[in-house]
Amino acid sequence: MRSIVLIGAIATLFLGGCSAYQMGTSNALPYKSIVVAPPTNLSTLPQLEGPLNAALRHAVQSSVELSLATSSPSDATLEVSVLEIRRDIAAVSASDVGRGRKFELTANLELSLKKGDGSNQYFFQARPLTIRQDIYTDSGLVDAEYQAVPEISRQIAARVAESLVDVW
Repeated sequence: MRSIVLIGAIATLFLGGCSAYQMGTSNALPYKSIVVAPPTNLSTLPQLEGPLNAALRHAVQSSVELSLATSSPSDATLEVSVLEIRRDIAAVSASDVGRGRKFELTANLELSLKKGDGSNQYFFQARPLTIRQDIYTDSGLVDAEYQAVPEISRQIAARVAESLVDVW
C-alpha cells in the first residue's frame, strides 16, 4: 500500500509541472493580415525576384497565425531587400585547384514590417537575415546558380515567416 501511495506522489510531482504548459506562442501578434511587397533585389543574382516573391507569399499564406492580404487595408506590409549574394569557394576541382567546384552562396537580406495604418511606423525595420546554400558547379556556375534560386527562395521565405511569427 505504501509503494502505491509513493508512486502516486511521485507521479503527481512530475506531472504537476506540465499543468501550466501552453503550446504555441503565448502573446498575440499585433498584426494578422500582411501585404507582401515585391522584394527589392540589389544583388548580382537577377533571377531571384520572381521565385522569392512567390515563396514569400506562399510562406505567409501557409502560416496559421497570418493571412495574406492583397490590397492596402491590412495590418502590415512586409518589405524584403536582397542586399548581396556572395560566392565563396568551398571546394576546388581535383584537376585544377584554381577552379572552384563547390561554392557557398551567402544571401544577405534586410526585413522590414511596416504598419498598415498609413503611418511611417514599423513593427521592425532593417532586421538582418543571412541564408547560405551550397552549389556544385560541374555544369557551370551560371547553371548552378539558376538551379539554386528556387531553393534559396524557399529558405528565405521560411526564415522570414519564422521571424514574423516568433516576435520576441
